[in-house]
Amino acid sequence: MTSFLFWNINKKPLTTTITNIYREFNVDVIVLAECEIPDYDLLTALNQNSAQVVYSPDNYSNYLKIFTRYPFESISIIRDTGGVSIRRLVPPVGTDIIFAAVHLQSKLHCNDQEQVLLSTRLRSYIKQAENELAHTRTILFGDFNMNPFEPGVVGADGIHAVMNRRVAQKIKRTVQGEEKMFFYNPMWNFWGDSSPGPPGTYYYSRSGQISYYWNIFDQVLIRPSLLHLMDDSNVRILTRAGKTELMSRNSIPDKTNGSDHLPIVFSVNLEEEC
Repeated sequence: MTSFLFWNINKKPLTTTITNIYREFNVDVIVLAECEIPDYDLLTALNQNSAQVVYSPDNYSNYLKIFTRYPFESISIIRDTGGVSIRRLVPPVGTDIIFAAVHLQSKLHCNDQEQVLLSTRLRSYIKQAENELAHTRTILFGDFNMNPFEPGVVGADGIHAVMNRRVAQKIKRTVQGEEKMFFYNPMWNFWGDSSPGPPGTYYYSRSGQISYYWNIFDQVLIRPSLLHLMDDSNVRILTRAGKTELMSRNSIPDKTNGSDHLPIVFSVNLEEEC
């Protein structure tokens, strides 16, 4: 299994916490948003008493930092523009994939219409990468700053991510004469009190007419061609890292010990043939 960690750490010095998650979940690829930890400091901590060397591949954007214990030649850059970092991952054994990590603009600086337009641009970036590599084995994850139900995520000209595996397995649908490929979004499973973990990744209480309180801004989406390689139970929103609680006594993200976002981890069985 190949394990991924994504976390928007909100510029916090969370080296020890990240290292604990890395070791507990045997993480292969770490992607951090809003990370101001010097690479040397984090790499030193990750590599301490570690059997496998963790390194940082070329990061051309300041929006996202990537760390991995895959060999240097296993990860190559396709695009690194603003808050979108697209890589090709070729594991030593198993299936090669595209993974796209994102940190899209916050609602504090971007209105709903602008977020839809950014999603359309993201869709075009992913389509270009898939055309270049002649496959659609793509995983898209990160801080979208949108919920799974918002137009930029579900819209056909946007990311086009659906909540149901059976629908996603149809691969695509035709909208106004043009075929639009699906992503599957397992993060819908975390809504409400029936969630296996917290009911979101980001908590915000606003005074306006509409307040969701809990939001799922941090998501992992997967193309239909990879569905059989990832079980929904292997997607987790973390509330603890080692002995460190990431939730406050009020049962919301603890901004003191952690971040205003909760981390997500997920794993994909790339060793199994597609």
